[in-house]
Amino acid sequence: MGESNTENNFRTDQETWRVRLRSADRAKQVLGAGVLLGDGLVLTCAHVIRIPGTDEHLPSVTVEFPGSGGAAGTGLRALVEPRHWVPRADDHSGDLALLRLAGPPPAAARATTLHRLPTIWNRRVHFAGYPSRITGGKWSEALIKGNGGPGDEWVQIDPVVEADTLMRRFSGAGVVDNRTGRVIGIVVSKLDSERDGAHYRHGYMIPTATVIKHLQLVRDRYATGRQVVPQTLTADPATPGPDRGFARWLTRWLAGEDTMADVEIAFVREADKDAALALRTTLTLADRERSPRTSVAGPVHDGSNGPNGPDGHNGQGSVPRAGSLDLAVDARGKTPAQVADEIAEGMGLDGPGPQPMPERIAADALPLTTVIEGLDEALRPVETVELLHTLARRGGRLLLVFRRHDSPALDRTRELLLDPDHPERRLERIGLRIGRLARTEELARDLRRRAMSCVCPLPSVSRYAPDLELKAVRLAADPERGATSFLVKLSYVERTVEAALLEAETGHRTLARQLARHQELRGLLDAYGARLAAHRITEAVAQEQREAQRLLTGGPCEPAEAEGAVDRFVRAARTALEELPGGPEGARR
Repeated sequence: MGESNTENNFRTDQETWRVRLRSADRAKQVLGAGVLLGDGLVLTCAHVIRIPGTDEHLPSVTVEFPGSGGAAGTGLRALVEPRHWVPRADDHSGDLALLRLAGPPPAAARATTLHRLPTIWNRRVHFAGYPSRITGGKWSEALIKGNGGPGDEWVQIDPVVEADTLMRRFSGAGVVDNRTGRVIGIVVSKLDSERDGAHYRHGYMIPTATVIKHLQLVRDRYATGRQVVPQTLTADPATPGPDRGFARWLTRWLAGEDTMADVEIAFVREADKDAALALRTTLTLADRERSPRTSVAGPVHDGSNGPNGPDGHNGQGSVPRAGSLDLAVDARGKTPAQVADEIAEGMGLDGPGPQPMPERIAADALPLTTVIEGLDEALRPVETVELLHTLARRGGRLLLVFRRHDSPALDRTRELLLDPDHPERRLERIGLRIGRLARTEELARDLRRRAMSCVCPLPSVSRYAPDLELKAVRLAADPERGATSFLVKLSYVERTVEAALLEAETGHRTLARQLARHQELRGLLDAYGARLAAHRITEAVAQEQREAQRLLTGGPCEPAEAEGAVDRFVRAARTALEELPGGPEGARR
C-alpha cells in the first residue's frame, strides 16, 4: 500500500457527529464513543455497551454530543436497533452495535456517513476518545498500517507520537482520513506489547467495509464510496468454482508472493465458465465487505496443505485473505474515461479538482492491488492499457484479465506493462511449482504405502509431475517464445500445475490425517489396556478390547469402524475402573 504525499488541514470542531456514551444509571459512567449517522442512529462497538460477562447489551445508554455544545451529564436515551447487535465473537470478530436515539439530536449535531477507502500504508488519520478523567475528550492521530485482527476484519493503526497512544474508552470513536475528511471506520481495540525490552503500542480500527458487512442498515443507507468489487464480478463465495487451480493462482498473486510479478496477465475466454466462476468467487472472497465473516488466508477445506506443505513450504490455499484486493474494474464496453472515473472513485480521488481525471490519477494514484477484467473488450482498449501504465508507474500491482488471445491490447500490455524477462520468470516459476508437485506426489505415495497395511479405503495418488515436466521442457524450446502467444501458453500451463498441486496436497493431507488418527487410536487402546492389565475385568470388557485390537492390528480397516470399536472399549474400560475398590485412583495405584 502507498503513502499519501500531502495532508490537508482538518477542522475537528466541524465533526459534530462525534458522540460520547454513558451508562443510563445514576453512576453515569463513560462507556466509550460513537458516530452519529442519519435518522437518529448511532454506531459504536458492541463491547462498549455489553453487560460484563455476557453477550447481552445494556437495556439503554445515554448519548451525549460534546462537539455540539451539550453539557456533560446531559444527553438522549438510546436503545439497540433490532437485528443490529453483533456481539464480539470468540475470535473477536463482529463487535458492532447500532443504537437509535429516543429523540432528535441537537440542532448543531450533523450526521455523517461511512466511506469505503482502501487500506493505504502510512495514511494519517485522527479520532477522539473520552477517557474518564478527561471530560472534554482526547484527540489522537495515527498511521494506517496493514490488515489484521480477527479474520482480517480490522486495520492496524499506530499512534504518530507517544501522546497519541490509545486509551480506554476510545472504542467506537470515528476514524477520519486526514486527507479527505471522510469517516472510514471506528476504533475497536488498543494493544500494548513488549518485544526485545521495548514497549510497543498500537491499535485497531473496524473499517467501513467490515461495518457494512455486519450491519445491513448501514450498508443500505449510510455508506459511500465505490465497492471494491462491482456486482458484475461477484459470485456466491459459498459455492467455490471448479477451476481451483486458477483460483489458487489468483490467491497467490493477491497474497503478493515473491515469485509473482507486480503486473500479471490471465486469460478467461467467454466459453470458459469454470474459470469465469473461479475469478468472480476469488474476487468476492478477497473483498472484505463481501467475504464470509471469518475469511482468512490458508486452508478452508480447499485442498491446501495447511500452514506448511509436505516439503516445508508455505501451503497457500485457494481462499484469499479478506481485504487483499483493493479494487476490481469490469472494463467491458467502457471508455478509458469511464475506467479512469472508476479507478479514481476507488482511490478516493473523486472529489472536485482543477485537473482532468487522467492527470489527477497520474499525479496522485495510490499503489493499490487492482484487477481489470475484460480489458480487451473495453472501448479503445489500447488507450486503457496506457492509462493502467500510470498505475504501474505509481507502484500499483495489476492483474489484467483478457478474454481474447489475439487482442491488440495484449500486444500493447506486453510492450508497456510487462518486464522484458516476464516470460522467462514465469517459466522459471512453473518449473519451481512442478518441482514441488513432484516432491508432494512422492511423499503422498510413501504415506500411502505405509497406510496400506492398516487403513482402507485410501485415496489414490496421481502422477502428474512427469507429464508436466515434459510440458515445461517443450515450453522452454517453444519457437514462439518471444511472441505474445507464448504468454497465453504459459498462463494455461501454470494454472494446470496449480490444479495438480492442489490435488496432490489434498491426497497427502488426507493420508497423513488417516495415519495420525490410526496411531492415536492405537495409543488410546494401549493406554487403557495397560491400566486394566493388573485387574480382573469382565468378559464383556475383554471382548470390546479384543474387537478394537483386531480392527487396529489385523489388517486394513475403515477409520470410522475402528473409532467406534475403540470408543466402546474406552467407555467400558472407564466404567470397569470406576467400579474397582478405591475407584480410578485405586486402579492407578
